Order: sequence, then C-alpha cells, then structure tokens
Amino acid sequence: MGRGMALELDDWGGSGPLLHFACANGFPPETYRKLFARLATRYHVVSLRPRPLMPDQDPKALTTWEELGEDLARELKARGRSGVLGVGHSVGGTSTLMASAANPGLFRAVVALDPVLVAGPRLWALRLMKLLGRMDRTAIVRGALRRRDRWTTREEAATAYRQRKLFKDWDADCFSDYITHGLVPTDAGDFKLRFPREWEARIFETFPADPWKLIRANAAPTLVLRGERSDTLLPDALARAEREMQRTRVDTLPLASHLFPMESPRETADRVLTFLDQLPPVDVTPSSD
Repeated sequence: MGRGMALELDDWGGSGPLLHFACANGFPPETYRKLFARLATRYHVVSLRPRPLMPDQDPKALTTWEELGEDLARELKARGRSGVLGVGHSVGGTSTLMASAANPGLFRAVVALDPVLVAGPRLWALRLMKLLGRMDRTAIVRGALRRRDRWTTREEAATAYRQRKLFKDWDADCFSDYITHGLVPTDAGDFKLRFPREWEARIFETFPADPWKLIRANAAPTLVLRGERSDTLLPDALARAEREMQRTRVDTLPLASHLFPMESPRETADRVLTFLDQLPPVDVTPSSD
C-alpha cells in the first residue's frame, strides 16, 4: 500500500469513549456486527478497513505484520486520536499490541482476543522456515491459496461452510453476516470472497520472526483472552504474553476455539466490557466522528 493512502473507517455507532476493533485475517468487519452492537451500548465503536479490503492493493507489498500495526497507528493519529480503547481479534489483536508498543499513549487500554503469538518449539520452527525463505510452503499459506473463492450463489457457499469444522460452533447471526458480507457479486453473476485468498495467504506468510520484540514495549493496561480450545494461541504463548508486557493480565474463555468472537459474541463482548470497566476513570467527552 502506498504510505500516503488512507484506510477507510467504518463507524458502528454508540457513544462514549472511542473503541477501535481490528479484525482477524480473512474476515470483513461486518462478521463482528453482533459483537459491535453490544460494545456500542457503552462505547463509540469503529474499525479501520484493512488493506485487503481496499481496492487495487498488492499483497506482495506487505512484508511484515509490523506494517499492519503502523497502518493502525498512522490512521488513528491522522484523525487526531489518542487514548483509544484498542480491541482486536487474532491478527488484529497482534497488530493492536504492536501499534501500542510503538506508539505510547495511542491506546488507553488493549484487549487482544486470541492474538497470534507463538512461543517455544513452534517459534523456532517458524524462524527456521523464514530463514530458509520457505514460509510460502507452510500448510496454512498453501491452504489459504487453495480456498475455493467463487460460488454460484451465497446459499451454495453457506451449505458448504456449514459442514466445515471451522464454522460448526458459530453463532447463527455471525454466520449469516459472514455469508452476506464475506461474499460479493461479480460481473459474471456469481459470488467471490471479498477478502482475497491471496491476501489471506500473504498475511500468514509475513508473520514476524520475533513477534515478542514488537509487542514487549506495550505499556497500556492489557487483557489477553485465549479460547480454551484455541490451536493458535497456546498456553505457553499466553503465559509468555503475561511475562513480556508489564501491565498485562491473561484469561481463558472455557470451551472456546480461536474464533470465539464469532461463536460467542455476547460473552466475548461482556469479557471486554468487564475489563474496560476496571480501568481507572478519565475525563472523556463523547467522540463525534
């Protein structure tokens, strides 16, 4: 992305302090509509539209997730924002932590929902793949590139997705929102993935060799919430997150997978709200943009 190009800001309503939500890889922000609606009972919820959802963006222009954090910080600063409540899921959680670490004061607090953080043998294996220039050969990258990205109808896609383990525990409204907004009509009369599979693969491919270096300086009060059944944020990485960042507490959502914001949007929102309720009060005026 050209550094001068602005990302669009989606406004999900609500009043009170500004809360920015950064989404997971592969999912447009509308997927989180039900979660946003609950957060908007107390906060003004916005989300920047990430590079993959902007027109004419080349996936190869992305070289590391540090740039995703830079995107977030640049766009919030350009709008005159500081002291924002930063919430993010998966890659969005990691990029929010990176933005907070590199920009003290930008976030008043951070909630990272099952962020992509790796520790122990998994981290060493990943570093080896990066050193060898073989990240494009990893199963998660190859799998993203093989994803079926066109469907005759949205109903056809929904029928296929319902049979997949990935979606089996989703809240019905979240699933419906994903089908409605995750597929867009084409000139040929069928439907394609709105979040291009080439972008999804590139984001997986550019995971940093040392994510800890990029988040260690995060000094905002932080909650890292893991899904108990997550295969992305493992217990060793959760424990390391608590050690690495000075004002961080960690917790686990029982029986939940990596995609718990889509499985349990109400419970997820309540966990976020409970954490934010415990922050020391500050003088705020309702945001107006």
